[in-house]
Amino acid sequence: MKKTGIFYHEIFDKEGYKALYVTVAAGFEAIKNENFLKLPNIALYKPKPASEELILKVHTKRWVEEVKNTGYYNVSLYTVGAAVEALEKILVGEIDNALVFGGVGGHHAHADYAWGGCFFNPTAVALKFAREKFKLGKVMIVDTDTHHADGTRDLLLNDDKTLHICYCGYGKTVNETKICFNQASSDEDFLEKLSTDLPPLIVKFKPEIILWKCGMDTHKDSYGTRRLTEKCYPKMAKIIKRFADENCNGKIVVGVACNAPAYVSSYTCPRILDCLAETGKYVED
Repeated sequence: MKKTGIFYHEIFDKEGYKALYVTVAAGFEAIKNENFLKLPNIALYKPKPASEELILKVHTKRWVEEVKNTGYYNVSLYTVGAAVEALEKILVGEIDNALVFGGVGGHHAHADYAWGGCFFNPTAVALKFAREKFKLGKVMIVDTDTHHADGTRDLLLNDDKTLHICYCGYGKTVNETKICFNQASSDEDFLEKLSTDLPPLIVKFKPEIILWKCGMDTHKDSYGTRRLTEKCYPKMAKIIKRFADENCNGKIVVGVACNAPAYVSSYTCPRILDCLAETGKYVED
């Protein structure tokens, strides 16, 4: 079994972005109800807020001040803090992988503006932190959200040590480390694309860790119009985790914070955790 960290703070539920908090709360509650927190190889971490000093390494002072007036400043700091701590715990060897919740989005956050329930960019800030503190090398980001991760792409555009892959269907492939694939509209097609698109890129790029943005707005009952079912996401997890095991010594961070009906995250989050921690609880799936 793997040592897996869960990163969650109650502020995600209490002060989270209105389109996200139901999904986040339902997913974490399902994990508790399935008694995962009693297992010795699963650790629950209550993240601290990221410092403004760290945020300013990625975002402008003007934007930070603007976010302070949105009502989402504090929950945004905790969301970034969760991403930073998850990456840190993996890099120091305290855990093998991580499931990270958030109260707001992140991948639409640019240096000086954001949209779509995003304010700061947890991925970009966490990478900045890890590269300064741990000299982290190559990183692979896989974003399966229905929307293009324009903020993350913009912030990391000139970073050739980050392979950024989006399954959005409408972003542009810029170069060999900034790639966009078309998104499939069925479970079978999406899983097939992941299985065939990613291996040659991973083998060539040789990342030290994989960061997966698990966007459940691709679900048929969400606004993403991709018609996936809840059964698809745990299967995605198995594919991406296998690639991490084979190429990155099992190092993977899974981020979940997106709009989907509560029943979707209640089904999905425990099964993704089961996959990461290798508990074998859902062998029938």
